[in-house]
Amino acid sequence: MKLSTLAATSIAALLAVTSIEAHAINAQRELQKQGCLKCHAVSRKKDGPSLKEIAAKYDGDPEAVAKLKEHATSTPTIEVNGKEETHKELKLEGEDMDTVLNWILTR
Repeated sequence: MKLSTLAATSIAALLAVTSIEAHAINAQRELQKQGCLKCHAVSRKKDGPSLKEIAAKYDGDPEAVAKLKEHATSTPTIEVNGKEETHKELKLEGEDMDTVLNWILTR
């Protein structure tokens, strides 16, 4: 009885980790597909801040997802290499948007 409980717990944990990894891979693929990784990298600055810098900016902010969503979908004017540009819109909806934003905030 204990062995089967241990096996079931292990399988559940493995599935949870696999699900988390799948979300991370999907989020990163989506950022690549949408062109976000042309200006942003996970851990180093490019033309835009790294995803780690973005996560640090919103760390502890209970409105982090909403604020990041507003920035990512409102095409604000940003400065890149001394020139003003319009930030490209992240074109996702619902759970896909939340998955990507939450992934960014956990970098």
